[in-house]
Amino acid sequence: MTAETMVNNLLTEACINKISDIYFFPHDNFYHIEASNSFQNYTVADLTNDESFAIMNFLKFNGGLDVSERRRSQKGSFNFNYQNKRIFIRISSVGDFQNRESMVVRLIYPQEFNSMVNEILIQKILPIARRKGMMLFSGPMGSGKTSLMYTLGRQLSINKKVMCIEDPIEIVEDSFLQLQVNDDAGMTYEELIKTSLRHRPEVLIIGEIRDKHTAQQAIQAALCGYTVMSTIHGKSKYSILQRLRQFGIDEIDILNGINFISYQRLIPTFNDLELFIDTLNSTQIEKYLKDEVADKNWQTMLEEAYQVGRINQKTYQEYIYG
Repeated sequence: MTAETMVNNLLTEACINKISDIYFFPHDNFYHIEASNSFQNYTVADLTNDESFAIMNFLKFNGGLDVSERRRSQKGSFNFNYQNKRIFIRISSVGDFQNRESMVVRLIYPQEFNSMVNEILIQKILPIARRKGMMLFSGPMGSGKTSLMYTLGRQLSINKKVMCIEDPIEIVEDSFLQLQVNDDAGMTYEELIKTSLRHRPEVLIIGEIRDKHTAQQAIQAALCGYTVMSTIHGKSKYSILQRLRQFGIDEIDILNGINFISYQRLIPTFNDLELFIDTLNSTQIEKYLKDEVADKNWQTMLEEAYQVGRINQKTYQEYIYG
């Protein structure tokens, strides 16, 4: 069986089972392959080193990674067609201390996520997205932050220019001007934000704020009159404000520049997956910065979902703290 056939079989089976991540874990004489979706983790197979190398090399080649490099951290992406749908594949690889390469393959289903974002939620957020200023989306990996930003961006792109800066590009969108970070070429988030503003986009989507330089450039773009959307890691909507402070963003800039903060997760319900989202608007941000008193909207949402029977007790206990 060729490497191409093995990869096609692996990704097809993953799509059938709505897998979000596939992991390649190295051992002395074999690789352990695991997969996970929103409901469970399970073993796919234990493969020989040669079989695993063939699969990983084919994935790396398609994702634009250096096939000969097995120690340095690398990331890339490509598209996979499944039942006439375009699935976005994101790859990350790195070697351990024994120079054994590991890999994670993420599958992104934008159409599936869009069906979970109900029209009521979009109509609630869209008026904020039409304003100048920054919107920040937080939540764990796989919670649909990028997909939600793209959903809003598509709505805005009807009469506005939308630019994206990502590392790497996860979703190809023809109506956006998309730029990809390349640190080796000096195309960092910071530099690309500076470059993008010369094109005067009305909407700027930044894949992730991960350091103070990106944070400061992004907040300056918002203060200069652009609509800026970005993701940022945090365990709650309030922790985002603390992260911005750690990045050196002044409180006055937070108040003047940020219109919206959210924390979201895809949570398994009895029927399917459901997007739970906890938000702060500009008035609530100002109140929190003044009083440092947090509400319990997230816990309230989970309690209500448990009481009416949308989620079970195990799910409630797992997600109650975010």
